[in-house]
Amino acid sequence: MEKALEINNLQFSYPGKEVFRGLSLTVEEGTFTTFIGNNQSGKTTLIKLICGLLDGQKSIVAGYAYVNNQRIHDNSRFFGVVFSDVDGKFLFDNVYKEMAFPLENLNIPVDQIENKIIEIAKEFGITEMLDKKIEDLTTSEKQELLIAISLLHDPKVLLLDNAFSMMNQKSKEKILEILKARIKKDHLTVILTTMNLEEILDSDYTYVLNNGNIVMEGAPLKILKEERLLNQVGLELPFMIDLSLKLEFYDLITGVITDMDRMVDTLWK
Repeated sequence: MEKALEINNLQFSYPGKEVFRGLSLTVEEGTFTTFIGNNQSGKTTLIKLICGLLDGQKSIVAGYAYVNNQRIHDNSRFFGVVFSDVDGKFLFDNVYKEMAFPLENLNIPVDQIENKIIEIAKEFGITEMLDKKIEDLTTSEKQELLIAISLLHDPKVLLLDNAFSMMNQKSKEKILEILKARIKKDHLTVILTTMNLEEILDSDYTYVLNNGNIVMEGAPLKILKEERLLNQVGLELPFMIDLSLKLEFYDLITGVITDMDRMVDTLWK
């Protein structure tokens, strides 16, 4: 499988604060990878370094966008990026205009812009939202919209920095299904940072970050079973995950169940 992202010996510091010292990792193309850690672990800085919002001191290789920290071609179409904060992220008061703007910047013809917006609005189930004002959207709807916009130009890699943090469960499940379909159909690579251990369950591979270092990596279930180490880096197992792992240990269930009603139904069978 091809690598979508490779970071070799990354070093980066803010004034007076070192964040990364020799970080190395790879992300395979067409996979869903999560980075989990507390507020000071370096997750957002890593996302900004990957997409070029910050300059690394060593080497970042990201789908040929960067080689030894030298930009070798325009990477504006390579990445889609969504951060957690929705405030101040919109330039226009209207949803349609907001969606059209990035496509206009790519010099896409007007008729193609309209078709693309209609197409992705149907995919996300937000067609009725196109004529709305941004200020009339809920926070969850705004996060949905930002993710939809980030996919308008069909990026190779989608970077989501805690982008589900203020999204309701129904919306989150819908977005995850859309992303999984894109991963399967288009080999989209998704990278999600989070502090919510439940959110790693949908990924293929997880990195646990602490103070800019990878302290653990592997399949999500492997990570979740290392409760002591997770606690040491300031992460707590949600109740349903903790309960699931204990019940699985006694062969009462198989896998992790995060929905209480489903848990009750499973136990009563």
